[in-house]
Formats: sequence, structure tokens, C-alpha cells
Amino acid sequence: MEGIVCANCHSWLAADAAACAGCGAAIVCDGAGKNVIDRLEPDCLIHRYEGSDMLEPAVVVKEGKVNIKAATRLREYAQPVTVPKSKVFAFDQTILGSIQALRNERTATIRRYDRQIENQWQNLKPYKPN
Repeated sequence: MEGIVCANCHSWLAADAAACAGCGAAIVCDGAGKNVIDRLEPDCLIHRYEGSDMLEPAVVVKEGKVNIKAATRLREYAQPVTVPKSKVFAFDQTILGSIQALRNERTATIRRYDRQIENQWQNLKPYKPN
């Protein structure tokens, strides 16, 4: 494990920290008193890049009137990304998997076409006037 996040103040901490540097709370990693976040369990999908078809699994950290602050990985809890509510969707692993598979297929197809085009370029002969 690379690190943990304090559940109180969302500070990023080393995995072996004894207390939170942000709020001073003692770190409890196990049991009913656990007060750290040590893994990401996505509860939404976000679309943050205009013109892109990429969705990212994320966790809502804070919800405002117009925007949502979300973390796509543990390190982002301290500084979550701000996304308009209209670009936040319910988490659905099936849809996410389908979109990722289609994106991978599209990438493979483009690479195949690029190789075919490159092969055709190899067949070109230099111009020689008669």
C-alpha cells in the first residue's frame, strides 16, 4: 500500500504514520474505530474532459449546488477534482467495462490502419521524369 488518507481531514499520509499531520488524530487502521481510507471504492463515474469519451470511476468527496468534488484515486482526496453535476453519473461497472473495451478496440483498429498506410507508403517509388 502506497499510503492512506485521513477520514477526518482527507490528508494524504504515509502508510506507517502514527498520527495525522493535518488534524493530529491518532491513526487507527483496523477494527470498528478505523479512521483512515485505504482503498478507493468508486460510487460514480465522471466525465471531465470536453470532447472525450473517457469515463473515470471516482468517489464523491463533497457535493455542492452546481459541482461535485470527486477523487479518482486515494491521493486526490486532499485535492479532489471539480466536475459539474451534469458530468457525474451513477457507477455502473458493466457500462464502464463496455466503453473501455470499445475504446481499446478503436485504438487497435487505428493502429492496424496506421500500419497498413505505412506499408502502402513503402511501395511508393521516387519520381523520375522521362
